[in-house]
Amino acid sequence: MQLTEDDLYRSSTQFRNWSFTASQLAAQRLKINVQATERVKANVARLRAQRGNDAVDNNGVDLSMDKENGSGTSGANTPDARMQTVTEINCLTAEEELKIVNEFCERAIALGNHYSFPLNVVATCIQFLRRFYLYNSPMTYHVNNILRTIMFLATKVELFPIHVSSYAEGAGRAVTSEDVLAPEYIIVQSLRYNLDVRHPFRAIKAGHMEMLDMARGKYQGPAGELAGGPKEVQAKMCAVPVRVGAQAMKMPEKKVEERVNAAYAVATNTLRTVAVLTDAYFLYTPSQIWLAAHLLADEPLTLFYLSLKVPTSSPIHAKLLTTLRNCASLISSHRLYVNASLPAAEREAKEAKHKAEVKTLVQKLKSCRDPDKVDLVKLNQAQKRDAVQGDALEESKAKRRKLAREGYEKESDAFWGPELGKKAE
Repeated sequence: MQLTEDDLYRSSTQFRNWSFTASQLAAQRLKINVQATERVKANVARLRAQRGNDAVDNNGVDLSMDKENGSGTSGANTPDARMQTVTEINCLTAEEELKIVNEFCERAIALGNHYSFPLNVVATCIQFLRRFYLYNSPMTYHVNNILRTIMFLATKVELFPIHVSSYAEGAGRAVTSEDVLAPEYIIVQSLRYNLDVRHPFRAIKAGHMEMLDMARGKYQGPAGELAGGPKEVQAKMCAVPVRVGAQAMKMPEKKVEERVNAAYAVATNTLRTVAVLTDAYFLYTPSQIWLAAHLLADEPLTLFYLSLKVPTSSPIHAKLLTTLRNCASLISSHRLYVNASLPAAEREAKEAKHKAEVKTLVQKLKSCRDPDKVDLVKLNQAQKRDAVQGDALEESKAKRRKLAREGYEKESDAFWGPELGKKAE
C-alpha cells in the first residue's frame, strides 16, 4: 500500500483532534464561555462572602470594604446583597473572548520579532494559543500569562532552544523563570499533549518549485503527460491571462517566472501574517490553506495549476474549488488583510478604533477574572505541595504503579518465561 500526503495528514493529531466545522467551533467557544462565566461568578461570590465574614467584628458590626471601588459595603453580608453583587459582574461574551484571543495572537508575532524567533516558532505558538482557548477561557487564564509560556513551549517543540532564564530576562524585569514555567503543565494538558502542528509553509514552497518547472518546460509531475508533455504545459502556462476575465496573451518565459515568484511572495506573506491568525487551521488542511492564499495572490495562475492536479472533468474539481474559495474568503476577511488595501489615513483610523476597542475589552477582563486562577505561580506551588505532602494521594499512586508493574511482569513472564533463577510457579 502506497501512502499519500493526504493519508499521512489524516493520521495526524491535527486532523483527528483539531479539525472542526464552523458551527462546531462556535458551539465549543460558547460552551467554554458559559462554563467560565458560571465559575467566575461562583468563585467571586464565595470570595466576597469570606471577606464579608472576616470583616464582621466580635460585636457583629460589619467592617467590610468593597475593594473594587473603595466604599463601605454595609449590609453586604446578607444573602440578597451578595447575590446582587455577583449578578452585577459583567463577564465577557464568547465573541469578546475571541476578540481578545485574536489580539494576543497578533501580539505573538511582535513577541516573536522581539526575540528574533523563526517563523515556524511564532506560527506554532499562535496555533497553540488558539487551541488552548478552545477549551479554556481568558477569564480563567489571562492571555498575557499563557502567551508568554506558550511561546517558550513553541521554541522547544520547534527545536529552537533558549534557556528559560534568558527567555524570562528578555520578557522584562517583572518576569521570572517561575512565571514562565508555572502554567506549562496546564497548557500541555489543555493541548491534549498534541504538540504537532502542520503548517502550509513547506507545501507552498513545493508548489512554487513545481510552477517554476512548468514555466521552464521541465515539469514531470502528475498530469504532465496528459497535458501534452512539459513543453505543452509551458506553452499553456505562458498563455494564462494576467487577471480573471482578461484576454489571454502569450508571455515570455522570463516574465512567467517573475509572475510565479511574485505570486509566491504575496501568498507566503499572506500565510505568515494573516492566515495564521484566523481559524483556517481548524477548518482546512495545510494544502487547502496555501492554495487559498495563492488564489488570492494570482487566481488565474492558481486555477491553471489546480487544473493539472485535478482536471476540470473530475467530479471533485468543483467541490475543491468551492472549498478553496471559502478558505480564501475567510483569510481575506481578516482585518489586517482588508486594511492593507486601504489608504493610509483610513487604515490608521481603523487601527485606532480597533486598539480602543481592545483596550476596553482588556479593562473589562480585569473585572471578571477567576480569583482562583489569578496567581498561577502560587497555584503551581500548591499543586506541588499536594503531590509531596498528600500521603493519601501518594499512597494511591504507589498502589497503582505497583499493580501496573506486577501486571507488566506477569505479561512478560507469560511471553518470555520467568527470569533465570526465579522459580516458576
